[in-house]
Amino acid sequence: MTGTGRLAGRTALVTGAASGIGLAVARRFLTEGARVAAADLNRDGLAAEFGGPAEENTAESTGESTPVVTVAGDVSRPDDAAHMAAAAARAFGAIDILVNCAGIARHTNFLELPLDEWQLVQDVNATGTFLIAQAVARHMVTERPEGRTRAIVNIASVEAHVVMASSGHPQVHYNASKGAVHMITRALAVELAPHGIRVNSVCPGVTETPLASFALASPQKRARIERQVPLGRVGQPEDIAAAALFLASEDASYITGEALVVDGGFMVQ
Repeated sequence: MTGTGRLAGRTALVTGAASGIGLAVARRFLTEGARVAAADLNRDGLAAEFGGPAEENTAESTGESTPVVTVAGDVSRPDDAAHMAAAAARAFGAIDILVNCAGIARHTNFLELPLDEWQLVQDVNATGTFLIAQAVARHMVTERPEGRTRAIVNIASVEAHVVMASSGHPQVHYNASKGAVHMITRALAVELAPHGIRVNSVCPGVTETPLASFALASPQKRARIERQVPLGRVGQPEDIAAAALFLASEDASYITGEALVVDGGFMVQ
């Protein structure tokens, strides 16, 4: 894909960048002229996708002209979240954009759901979104580039709004965590607006990523989902990356606190 330079001169931290939606966002942002700090818990995945070893000091040892650096860490750990933000700021001098893509899913029926599985999903999806947003916002508020706002884009889900358990897709912990992301987004939009920071979310439907492997595990499951989507297909990571690009760009400079649903029409039926 040939970029249009919509993010030229901008810097972005993208979590969950080793695969799935995070990887698609990082690639699209690079195509659009951004400098990207690609962050993930998966060091080997980062190295495979962006070249070279993903080491804790990668960002610190990379020059200003480098378009991408990698930094490994766990979004659910406060020290790691602070490190990711600091590494991006050291590499590029400032952070203009954050895209919170890191997330996990588990599929256990409510009556059998153990507390540790519930807590793990909350820790990564909800607390991780909070920790990274807080760490990055602390850097963002120290500098406000003239003539443009900064942007945080959180990846939520249609499952912040609807429940799919009736179709053999039990995810009470995932629903709860993405509902939290939705409300974190709205609250931060209000709190950070005085600092010129816009905060929005993208709510994907079922999207062809490793996280969706349970939902798409067989031709029968895929066909059932596709029948539920008016546009007749599951989403692709690039569909979500395009929405994140819009919300991160100056094209969305008067939009904050919104949830952009990208689901092929699933939710409007």
